[in-house]
Amino acid sequence: MIKKHAKILLFMSFAALMGCSQSDGKGNIVGPINTSSSSQEPVSSSSPIVIDYSLGQAMNARIGRGINMGNTFDATCESCWGAGPIELYQIEEIASKGFNSIRLPVRWDRDAEKAAPYTIDPVYLARVKEVVGWINANNLVAIINIHHHESFRGDTLAGGVPNPVNENMHIERIVAIWQQIAAYFADVDNKMLAFEILNEPVFGISRESHNKIIAQTHPIIRATNPGRTLMYGSYPWNSYSGLTYTQLPADGNIIFTPHYYQPASYALQGENYQCPEDTILWEGISAEKQKMKEDFDKIISLANQHYPGGLPINIGEFGATACGGIPSRVRWTTYFVSLAAERGFSWNYWGFTNVGGYEIFDKTTKTWETQTLDALLK
Repeated sequence: MIKKHAKILLFMSFAALMGCSQSDGKGNIVGPINTSSSSQEPVSSSSPIVIDYSLGQAMNARIGRGINMGNTFDATCESCWGAGPIELYQIEEIASKGFNSIRLPVRWDRDAEKAAPYTIDPVYLARVKEVVGWINANNLVAIINIHHHESFRGDTLAGGVPNPVNENMHIERIVAIWQQIAAYFADVDNKMLAFEILNEPVFGISRESHNKIIAQTHPIIRATNPGRTLMYGSYPWNSYSGLTYTQLPADGNIIFTPHYYQPASYALQGENYQCPEDTILWEGISAEKQKMKEDFDKIISLANQHYPGGLPINIGEFGATACGGIPSRVRWTTYFVSLAAERGFSWNYWGFTNVGGYEIFDKTTKTWETQTLDALLK
């Protein structure tokens, strides 16, 4: 089984993400942040433009309560990490339980040519579209993204510093990949499919590079998909605090999609079925609840500060391994869902099956872990 992230080194709070250390968005220090980038300054002026986000808000409401089908298209092959291949009955199961959407992480990096024009394997494109069709046929919204773009994330110099020599080539390739994806999926109903531009930029993808990707992909996608909802995370690791430095387009049909695995010492423990001897619980005491509430309120505060007008929020990934026990996970999930509902956040739980201990469906027995499922949906 492959871990979602390469290494988990140390817990840190989201409040420290913009300091001298780099986090994976789940509270783990994984290396130094390069502070020399010109995009270290906050992106918004003291009087940011107020955008009408009603289109994005409407799509966010349709996304509603969703789940990730991870470790499938984002793996080194659809079946390589144990969750795939995706089967129609699985999507029918998800729909039958009352979910509204499926986030489908996709590793296009593996199936696109390395040299211009960076053509995507047409068989792979067709397979992804087949699954999107299954999702939509079950009245679920689909979200597809660029996930695990390792050729860029892994292109670093000594010490993990981004390699500036190849930056333009990597960005050009991502833009070309999105141009093909956008054209291929342009005929899909705008209400049933959203594009998430890039999952968890980090390592070789600097903050500045991420902002260039946002700026250059936006007009390319809008040329063929003028009514498509576009979703954006932030550097590093889709951390919510990264919104301060993320240059979102002046477009009302967008959604901000941070990830949430906090506290990391609880939520991430024993990822990849390696539970520690001394496990950590989430008891739901007042201090734990207050910290999660503060995190959620900070998301809204940052959005209102830098992108006023009601920037829609989707928590694109969240979850906890089962190492702390199912009752603990139920408490954590129940409180998360209540806070999200109060604030109008949509969400996509990580994840469906065979995702390193977070899963709530057993593909072997075809049964659900019903306690966490109920915490999510009831």
